[in-house]
Formats: sequence, structure tokens, C-alpha cells
Amino acid sequence: MEPWSGGYVTDVPYGSHFHREMTPCWLSVVLAALGRPGPDISRPFDWCELGCGPGFGLAVSAATNPSGRFVGVDFNAGHVAQGRELAAAAGLGNLAFVQEGFLTMAEAVAGLSPAFDFIVLHGVYSWVSADNRRAILGFIDRFLKPGGVVYVNYMSHPGLSSFAAGQKFLRLHGRGVAGGSDRKALAGLAVLRSLEQAGAGYFTAHPEAAGRIAAALQESPRYLAHEFMNEHWEPHHVADVIGDFAGLGCAYLGSATLLENIDAVSLPGRVLPLLRTMTDTALRETVKDLARNQSYRRDLYQRGGAPLPPAAHLQALRGQTLTALPRAPKGGGLTFNTRIGPVEGAAALFDPILRALADGPQPFEALLRLPALAGNPSLVNQAVQMLHWADCAHCRLPGRADPAPAQALNRVIAGQDDGGEGQGWLAAPAIGSAVRAERWERAAARALLD
Repeated sequence: MEPWSGGYVTDVPYGSHFHREMTPCWLSVVLAALGRPGPDISRPFDWCELGCGPGFGLAVSAATNPSGRFVGVDFNAGHVAQGRELAAAAGLGNLAFVQEGFLTMAEAVAGLSPAFDFIVLHGVYSWVSADNRRAILGFIDRFLKPGGVVYVNYMSHPGLSSFAAGQKFLRLHGRGVAGGSDRKALAGLAVLRSLEQAGAGYFTAHPEAAGRIAAALQESPRYLAHEFMNEHWEPHHVADVIGDFAGLGCAYLGSATLLENIDAVSLPGRVLPLLRTMTDTALRETVKDLARNQSYRRDLYQRGGAPLPPAAHLQALRGQTLTALPRAPKGGGLTFNTRIGPVEGAAALFDPILRALADGPQPFEALLRLPALAGNPSLVNQAVQMLHWADCAHCRLPGRADPAPAQALNRVIAGQDDGGEGQGWLAAPAIGSAVRAERWERAAARALLD
């Protein structure tokens, strides 16, 4: 019989990570860019995250989207206790946590909400057993509203195909290492690096594995434990995941990684003519994964719904207002460092947009009137997506943002030690998300808020 944890790491808590692609405003931007109708986040909506960990990202979304009702599910009692403590400290009355495993969560969640506009999960689809994946799909089938959206992040082929051998080694080697899963992961990665330096044939045949190990050794040990030490570690073929969701009446929409929805800047140019000959969605996405050597995907699926007519699509884009983020350049061209190498963003296109944003938030309509863009909504749409992806700009939330819940959360965040988990974040209510903040910036924010 499988242990209660289902083979998932339990001895080391997951870190307080934030993923901008999981926020309501970001997903609404993606849907508008793709010409798809989505849940109206200017009105009350229901949101559920499966495998929410300590709930930091959920807390950011709840604080910056006070009209939403948020539910986080995790089987780990320590994670749930940490999430509840954070929500209580920040006074987030629109955020609830459920401590349940995927196999038993349905009835517990039903007591909080009959259905959800958004169901999101990050990573866990690749880290749990087949039985647990079936339970996740069953939950989505039961609780996703018509027109509702699913975000699912998972490890993918072919980018992680070859690392299956490396992950198996980490698990086997860890049996002989004293201490927690974090120590086991670090020890195993150190041995793999020694094998690479010794000329092991695996690294000769798969040179990208050396870079993956070097990058992993820069991450927090807690992250490494959850990324590599779970018993059920499995990259997935996108065609299989598309098939899983098709069985729920959910169609693949695109990627929450905005750049990956623009073929001209995310795929090698010589691949594009071949891709144009393919109409099957699963086949096209498989070709894209091969072209990018894709390691991780952020898929979006929707139950029902149809593409917006051109006029409605344009109206959805015109409803957006773009604002510069703190580290955005004030003008000039941009270089986008993509999976296929650097892609140059021409100054003729991006300089006028960046200069306009330096003067303040700009409605989509105002960007259309810039002479360099010649009233071309398709060009503006692609530029807006690329600026989002590059962390230069972000669309503002529709309506007037209430800053009080985000300020309350920021008081809590700024008073905490990030434990080496990275730069840290501060909630940004105007964009319904968070912005990166160094330790000194968080300290300054705390002083201002106090």
C-alpha cells in the first residue's frame, strides 16, 4: 500500500513561491490576446488552487483581487497551517484553505463552493501518481463552470525526457544519504556534477543536462527536494495532456507563457512553413515542443466557449490599460532571451510604446494611435504580450483597485525573512499581481506602510 503522502515529499516544506502566470489578471490578458472569452474578473468570481503549498501566491491573488473568492487545497498540514496564518495576519477574508489529499478533496471543497471559474495547479501534475492525476481530472470535471478556465503547469517532453535517468539516480543515491530530502537532492546533484566533469557518456550525449544541474545547484534546497525527489516524477507529452482534458470537455487554448503563443518569435523560422501544414492541435503543439526542446508547459484549457468574433476580440483588447513595471526601460529596443535564442525587438516598434508608458498608464486605444503602430491592433497585441513576458509592463485590473487588502498583506510580507527563497515580492493591487522586491525594498515598503 502506498504511504499516506502518495510518494510526495513531506519532510521538507515547499517554499513561498509566486508565479505571475497564475494570477487572474494575467490569465485574463492571455485570454484576450488569444481572442477567447473568459470569466469576468471585474465581478465576483471563484478560484481554486490544487496543491497550493504554503499559499503565498494565493494570498497575493486574494489580496489584489478582493472581489474573488479563493480556495487553496493541500494535503500537507504544515502548508495549510502556514497559509491560514498568512491569511489571518493579512485579514484576507476571501481566502480559505482545505487540508485534504487529491483522492478525498471533493466533498471538503464542495462545502465551500459549488463550482469555480478558475482551477489552477502548478507542478503537481508531474509529481503525483496516476491515481492522483485521475482524481485531479475528476475534480475539474465536477467543479469547473461552463466557460471556466484551467491552468496546468507540468514537466514536458522532450526537454526533460533525458533527465529521467538523472532523477532516478537522485532518488537511488538519496537512500544512502542522512538527513532530509533537501540534503539528499544536493548530495545527488553534486555526484552528478562530478560524473559530468569525469566525462560520463550521459553528459556527452545530453549536454543540456550539465546546464540543468548547474542551474539546479543555484536553487534553494527546499525547491530541489520538491522538484526532483518525489517518487512519481514524470514529464508528460502535451498530446496526452490535451487528450486528458478533452475527455472533460475542455479545449486547449494556448500557453500562459505569452511569448509561446507568438510563433514568429518563439519558434525557429524554418519550422514555421512545416507547422502551417498541420491543423491538429495535439500534433501542432508536439511539433512546437520539439522545436523548442520544451521542458515545462503552462497550458490553458477552457470548458466550452468559442473564439470571439473579430469585433468582440478587438473590443476585449481595447478594454486593456497597460502600465510600466518598475524595472522597465524608458525607451529603445529590447532583446528577448527566448528558448530559441535572443530575439531582437525593434526600437521602431518598442521605443514609442516604452516612451508612452514612461509618461503613465496607456489604454490600448492610445497605443493604437501612436504613429509607429499605424492603427494596427494585431501588432499592438503582440507587442503588449511581449512586454508582459519580458516583465516590462502589465495590464491594470479593470475598475478601481482597492489597495487596502494588498497593503495589509505587504505589511506581513515585509516583516518576514524570505529564508533564501529568492528576491521576494510585494503585492501590487493596480495590476492584481505582485512585483519583485529586494530585501531593502521590502524594508522600505514596511517603513512607508507603518
